[in-house]
Amino acid sequence: MRTPSPPRSLQSARAGSDRAAAWRRAALLLALASLFWAGNFVMGRAVRGQVPPVALAFWRWVVAAAVLLPFTWRELARRLDAIRRHARSLAALGVSGVGTFNTLSYIALTGTEAINAMLVISLTPLAIVVAAFAIDGERPDGRRLGALAVSLAGVAIIAARGDPAALLALRLNPADGIILLAVFGWGIYSVLLRRIPPGTFSPLALLTLTVLFGLALLLPSWLAELALTGAAPRADLPTALAVLYAALAASIGAYLCWNGGVALIGASASGPFLHLQPVFGTVLAVLLLDEVPRLFHGAGFALVLAGVALAGRPGPR
Repeated sequence: MRTPSPPRSLQSARAGSDRAAAWRRAALLLALASLFWAGNFVMGRAVRGQVPPVALAFWRWVVAAAVLLPFTWRELARRLDAIRRHARSLAALGVSGVGTFNTLSYIALTGTEAINAMLVISLTPLAIVVAAFAIDGERPDGRRLGALAVSLAGVAIIAARGDPAALLALRLNPADGIILLAVFGWGIYSVLLRRIPPGTFSPLALLTLTVLFGLALLLPSWLAELALTGAAPRADLPTALAVLYAALAASIGAYLCWNGGVALIGASASGPFLHLQPVFGTVLAVLLLDEVPRLFHGAGFALVLAGVALAGRPGPR
């Protein structure tokens, strides 16, 4: 005797409950990822006098690689043919995502406040649109171009620190310009991820390969920094804790949380959670670094969010 199916209304209610539960889990994971990344900017600003920026980027990823390899080396050994086949794309990912983005971010944090850096980082989703056009010829529609213009206005206000004279004279803080370069480096990295077909590597193996290729750039960069400045990380507890936080929380922990959230609700729905970084970061910077939020921070942040909202709004069908 066949068991009768539950009423359609009950099935719909269960499906809705499952979706709501998935959204709650995803929201927690994605919020944690943004919190970890925000903490990384605050940490980078806090230790700017103790750890040279390139050294911090290099040792962060050395520790991350040491943690990842015991879990991924067997897969990497089995996938040598795939690694050789995608070597150029993996090298580009390592350079743009690990070697360039993080290093430029730490360099910029020696000359700008953590609040400023994280507000400029809010431009990342729109930087991806620009990179997709430049690399793949993916043309944004008018709505996306308008969103880019609005967000760029917000970034300009932040970079000029709300000084109208600075805006008119197009004066930029060099450190804020470095952050902008880092943002567009991440946009390039995000677009280049498409070059690796889904299923070629597990997420952890792909992260490991990206780290290893990035370290190939970071090693000579760190040696050059050491030779030119003579600055080396202090061998003390704060330095060790900073490197461990960057490696375990901002690298591996944030990556796992982000991927878990994306798996639950998809990449498009996950994107807006990136903009929690300035919110978390501003709170952390005020609490831990005694930085003072100013009116231009709020104005710039509001424009950046307006641009993001415009970019994410569904167009006419």
